[in-house]
Amino acid sequence: KQWYQRRVRVRMREKSFYNAMFLYHVFVVWYRYQFPMISDEDRTFAGRWKFLTHWNAMLQIAYYLCCGLLANSNLMEKWEPTRDQAFHIIILPLSVFVSIMFWGLYHYDRDLVFPAHLDKVVSPFFNHQKHSAVVLWTFLEAAVVHHNKPGHFEGHFIAGLFCATYLAVVLWVHAAGGVWAYPVLGLLGWAGKALFSAISIVVYVAFYRVGLALSGYLHNLSFSVSKLE
Repeated sequence: KQWYQRRVRVRMREKSFYNAMFLYHVFVVWYRYQFPMISDEDRTFAGRWKFLTHWNAMLQIAYYLCCGLLANSNLMEKWEPTRDQAFHIIILPLSVFVSIMFWGLYHYDRDLVFPAHLDKVVSPFFNHQKHSAVVLWTFLEAAVVHHNKPGHFEGHFIAGLFCATYLAVVLWVHAAGGVWAYPVLGLLGWAGKALFSAISIVVYVAFYRVGLALSGYLHNLSFSVSKLE
C-alpha cells in the first residue's frame, strides 16, 4: 500500500511538472508570434532554422508540449522509453551545450554569436528563454522525473548522429546559400572548421555522459528530500 501511494504521488508530481511546462511553452509560442523579432540574420538563407539555438528551442517546446499531452491522457507509461531517450540524448545535453557555448562565446566576443544590434530586435526575456531557462527546465525535470538511461551504444550513436545531422545542415546552408550559421565559422579555414566541429561533437557527447550522471544525482537528491517531508 505504501508503495502504491508513493507511486501515485510521484505520478502526480510528474503530471504537475509537465502541465506547468506545457502552459509555459504555450506562452512562449504565443509571445514569439505576438512580438515578431526579425533580425537581418533571419532574412538570410534558411532563416533562423540554421541556428542550433532555434533547433533547441523548437525541440524543447515540442518535447514539453508532447509530455504535457501524454501526462494528461494516461499514455505516458507507453511512451516513457521514447521520452527517456529524448530527454537524455537530446533535450538535456543540447540545452546545456547551447547555453554554455552561447554565453561562453558571448562573453569572449559577442559579435561571434550575438552582435550588439540584435539587442534592439530580440527581447531580454526571449534571449534568456532560449539561452538560459532551457537549462533550468531540464535540471528541474531531472530532479522531478525519473528517467531510465538509454543503452551505452544506442545513446552514443544517436548523440553522434544528431551532431552529424546538424553539421551537415550547416554545410548545406553554406553551400546552397553562401552564408555561415555563425560568424566564427567564416573566420576559420577548413582545417579550423573541422577541428571546431570535432571539438563540438566531443563536448556534446561529454555533456551527454555528464547529464546521465547528473540526472540520476538530482533525482536521488530530490527523492531523499521528499522522504523527509
